[in-house]
Amino acid sequence: MIKDIFKAFFFTMALCSFFCCKNELKDVGFLKFYYPLEELRDGLVYEYHPVNNDTLPVDYWYYRVHKIEGVDYLTANNYNENFEVQQFVREKVEWEGVQLVDFILYQHLENGKQKQIDVEIQKNQVFPSYTLDSTKQYTMKLKWDLPKEEGTFITIERKRKYLNKGEINFEGKEIPCVVFKLNEHIEHFIEDDGYLEPEYPGVEIYAEGLGMVYFKKVLGEGVEMEYELKAKYSMEEFEKLFDKTLK
Repeated sequence: MIKDIFKAFFFTMALCSFFCCKNELKDVGFLKFYYPLEELRDGLVYEYHPVNNDTLPVDYWYYRVHKIEGVDYLTANNYNENFEVQQFVREKVEWEGVQLVDFILYQHLENGKQKQIDVEIQKNQVFPSYTLDSTKQYTMKLKWDLPKEEGTFITIERKRKYLNKGEINFEGKEIPCVVFKLNEHIEHFIEDDGYLEPEYPGVEIYAEGLGMVYFKKVLGEGVEMEYELKAKYSMEEFEKLFDKTLK
């Protein structure tokens, strides 16, 4: 369960704006490198594959944008290889920036049902607004208690820095992208035993008109978690894929 939660969290989304003007949000500077808001009005599944590691599963994210009282909210459901929801994320997209509004994890029980794990949002900076300053860090921090382990909790603090622009190849095309440096500090507190506090450096790449296309995290000496975007398609296609896979 802990491994699944960590793995799912590593793909938590980011969203940003660069210039404050009266254009549509989709036309605002660096926001064009994030998941395309208009294209996601009806929802799309993004399929991420591990790089050079057959032991890791394929990861699926269903993204959808909802407009409530004139404000865009980006939601995401993360599915594992068994078509089970692992987490739900909701972000509020405004001119002033993007804020994490909801973050829910799901525990899979032996009877096949799921139990919701509410996550406390202590810092909600999903992504910088207006300008990207490589000297600044933008922080998101989450905390939750572990089910059936009284006195035990996990805190994850993610700090993100903008590095540079570049290009990346997707489906045979060179696409402009932006690169971000990550650092995650995890506190795993166990009553009577104290803290485990690992830190994981990483990199994210977002491509224009696509969103996140690459992710890498160093988990230890010679141990890396690395994923790249392979395909995107409708929820109907996703359901058909798993109907065939699970039979």
